[in-house]
Amino acid sequence: MDNRKGQPLLIIALAVAVLLVLSLCPWSKWTGGTVKDFNLLADLFPSESTDAPTQAAEIIDPELEKELQKEMEQSPSAPPASVVSQPAVQAEPATPAPAKAPRNAGGDILIEDYTPDGGLAKVRSALAGASGRPARIAIVGDSYIEGDIFAQDIRRLLQKQYGGRGVGYVPAHSEVSGFRRSIIHSSSGWTQHDSRKTKSNPYFPLSGEYFTGKTGATITYKADKSESTRNAWNMSRLLFIAPKAGTIKMEIDGESRDFTVEASDAVQALELPGETKTLKITNNVPGLVLLGAWLGDTTGVQVDCMSVRGDSGIGHRNLGADLAEGMRRSVDYDLIILEYGINALSSSQKEYSSYGRLMGKVVDKVRQCYPNSQILLMGIGDRGQKINGEVHSLPTAPAMVDAQRQTARNAGVLFWDTREAMGGEDAIVDWRADKLVNADYIHLNAKGGAELASRLVKSLTTAE
Repeated sequence: MDNRKGQPLLIIALAVAVLLVLSLCPWSKWTGGTVKDFNLLADLFPSESTDAPTQAAEIIDPELEKELQKEMEQSPSAPPASVVSQPAVQAEPATPAPAKAPRNAGGDILIEDYTPDGGLAKVRSALAGASGRPARIAIVGDSYIEGDIFAQDIRRLLQKQYGGRGVGYVPAHSEVSGFRRSIIHSSSGWTQHDSRKTKSNPYFPLSGEYFTGKTGATITYKADKSESTRNAWNMSRLLFIAPKAGTIKMEIDGESRDFTVEASDAVQALELPGETKTLKITNNVPGLVLLGAWLGDTTGVQVDCMSVRGDSGIGHRNLGADLAEGMRRSVDYDLIILEYGINALSSSQKEYSSYGRLMGKVVDKVRQCYPNSQILLMGIGDRGQKINGEVHSLPTAPAMVDAQRQTARNAGVLFWDTREAMGGEDAIVDWRADKLVNADYIHLNAKGGAELASRLVKSLTTAE
């Protein structure tokens, strides 16, 4: 009997088994992000469905639920407010809120300017270099921009037009470093802290997170090879608080320098100029509180991506004003974009003025902490839900956009209707068909992030 007839099948079975094992390994975690997670069998066994959202349940920010419950307990018989409350610091804007998002002659969704002093024109002036220094933009949000999705393409487009290099803000540690494309990031010895847990966490920076490092903790940042020319940088900056004295070593492409750090409760900054494609940081300050690293240029545009998964944004009412003042001496912003709302949206709630009222307080606090910055509220992107066997836009999404627009108008800031820019009602179905969003019919993928970024940048930089 010839046993060789079964050998090809055995070899194929063994090969499939090896591929499956390799695909299941957490490469990003094991290598600190140097090797990214992958699925070699994705084409054979696709995990995404194209006919329905895959999320099992709606996830609302627990802090938001707590605040809304508190509001109900304080006035259980009062009906929900139909209009977002007016912040006391802002006079009634002269420009009324439109019934729908305004467009230019080409059909592009415009940024709505409710500022009393031409805020959009000031942003455009800063981008054009009229201030004589780098223009800085922070995009602060939730998992919609996680892994630098969307932000990386805003950065790429603006730097291509106005100059500048580097990826801006990067955390000490990130759970999503394995799929972030704009920087290669690995770390060891750092603990991440969610600033929303204010009872146990005393620091609340704009990023919504901070990091404590053990003695000997390290971080390595490498320019992504696919865009190494643009993603290289010439100024490395660390912002931190040092409860004890010690040293921090910073190595640029193999050449190192030790910085002596004095104990202080104030924000301190270290800056290391020089053409850089690889930066390694070694901490020898006991209990160091690292607020982040900024990898940028001395000219052009810097765009920071700051995301915290599951965040509704309302926690930013607790931003540390003194902390922000200390950080502003090294990193201030011309524009802060607030991208929130998905983690406050549900299929059952049809009115969002309470959420808008809380976000109005967030805008006031951000303005207090960053008085030199313009603020832009992004409306939520379109979101899908399976209805009667077909996927359509979540019916409650327009109500959220209305509340967000009203918040922007009352607060006197900029607003961009993201959902309408995507195409409006049922846009999410088309974006999924074009493979621009994930199978949850919510989150952008890299291709979708690039598409949405191009639409916002056009509205940001082009006069009507």
